[in-house]
Amino acid sequence: MRTRCTKYVAVLITVLLCSVMGCKKGEEGKIPEGATLTPEVTKEVEDDKEITEVPGTYEGYTEAPMLQESVKRKKLPEVEKRLPVPADIYAVNDVTVGMYGADAQFATENAETLTKELVSEGLFRYSDDGAIAPNIAKSYTVNADFTKYTIYLREGLRWSDGVLFTADDCVFFYEKLCLKEAFGESLWSCFTATDEKGNVGKATIQKLDDYSLQITFPSEKPDFLPQLLAQGGICFAPEHYFVNLMPEFMGESAALAKAKHMGYDSVEEMLRETVGNAWNTPGVPTLNAFCISTEEGKDDVTGDYYEFVRNPYYWKVDGAGKQLPYMDRLTFTRISDESQKMLLTTEGFLTVSRLYPEQMEEARNGTSRGKYRIVTWSTTVSYAVNLNLKNFPEQCPYEEVLRGIGAAHPEYWYTE
Repeated sequence: MRTRCTKYVAVLITVLLCSVMGCKKGEEGKIPEGATLTPEVTKEVEDDKEITEVPGTYEGYTEAPMLQESVKRKKLPEVEKRLPVPADIYAVNDVTVGMYGADAQFATENAETLTKELVSEGLFRYSDDGAIAPNIAKSYTVNADFTKYTIYLREGLRWSDGVLFTADDCVFFYEKLCLKEAFGESLWSCFTATDEKGNVGKATIQKLDDYSLQITFPSEKPDFLPQLLAQGGICFAPEHYFVNLMPEFMGESAALAKAKHMGYDSVEEMLRETVGNAWNTPGVPTLNAFCISTEEGKDDVTGDYYEFVRNPYYWKVDGAGKQLPYMDRLTFTRISDESQKMLLTTEGFLTVSRLYPEQMEEARNGTSRGKYRIVTWSTTVSYAVNLNLKNFPEQCPYEEVLRGIGAAHPEYWYTE
């Protein structure tokens, strides 16, 4: 069973990001001249149970130096053309502005779990007080009997390959992948509703326009959004990508040839990885802040080393109009057991390390050598966290959340 951890994890991630960025409160913290900022807020309206946000608006945006070089070489459009329309940009205005650059270094035995926790973005997220708040979706309404949810998407948001994200991607995910169980998973419970007689009915999804859709249940479904969030908030897939993989669109023989070319033994295996493990599969367009590298030697999460690199089309900016994320890469070294992680931690090679209680004494003994500090928090599984400050001695205040990594509020980590 998956259990949501306490908010103390947010402090962990925050300090990590500040360590990685090496920034200080107030540094690069001025708002660009002419910029108009409106803090992100949420509101609930009892009659239609609406939650929405008022995003920031800006005049002028900035981007990471590594992306500026790509723009100069005409490999990327200007940052303004890579972001949603100004009114729909996700504006993070409640943290101190950070600096671009640097990598975050991790060691892990299980690539699938850790990387998803760090990078995954859903339609909605949990706010700091545990309420459901906008994320990829900018708002939603639900009718009085909880049978009809209308979801509004951010206009101009793009997949990591630059293709527009629209309601078609949500309808495609549900109708072609979920209902048909195309990626080896039964229909998720968030898309079913059970009536008073115990009859189970499936949701229907209708596109209203390019940036809105309606999800209708045959009986009341008040827990739809919490259940959706338990699945990562995922209700979308890049249609333009999957029509070039699936037998329904290209035929059985062509789909099998495509699977073989991608290194899979079958179409079923190909879809299982590209859908169910999309964030770890090179080349699959994403809405996350980071994408698995496509560079040989850095692109295989089953290998000894791999990287996640900045998504140039990421749709969040900070309070100064700087496109997130701040960090260039998340790097991962594969280990076979916890003793290796402890060694890498105490020798100062990792930015962050998650350890078990029985490792605490050894971790404390290594703090001066590894130049890290220990942060603890309470969960159903007790861990200690060691933050390596060897290369990044300057500390930001912990309210710098995110958002250097840019993940969807990583204070809501999950443990088995």
